[in-house]
Amino acid sequence: MENSKDTSFDQTAVFRVPSTADFIWSGWDDANIVYDTRSGHTQVLNDFARELLALYEDGPKNLNVLFHEFEKIIEGKLDEQTKTQIIDTVSGFDAMGLIEPL
Repeated sequence: MENSKDTSFDQTAVFRVPSTADFIWSGWDDANIVYDTRSGHTQVLNDFARELLALYEDGPKNLNVLFHEFEKIIEGKLDEQTKTQIIDTVSGFDAMGLIEPL
């Protein structure tokens, strides 16, 4: 995944799962496997990444909204390391084509 300090990733952008996305999901131990029928690519996501992608599946959002919704899930404030991990994961989703900017 891309480094969160990469200035090419716009942290204010609103992203969504493409409306034409047709993901086929499979769980395997602690991995979540998603096949994107649009691209023909298969991705393996850990539970953290799967939870973040599920938030995007609920509707478009920017990083601040994503942070807020993730804080509700964990019932606490995010530390800077977790925020960086979220930014890196979202950047990876964008690079994989799992989300797109509006």
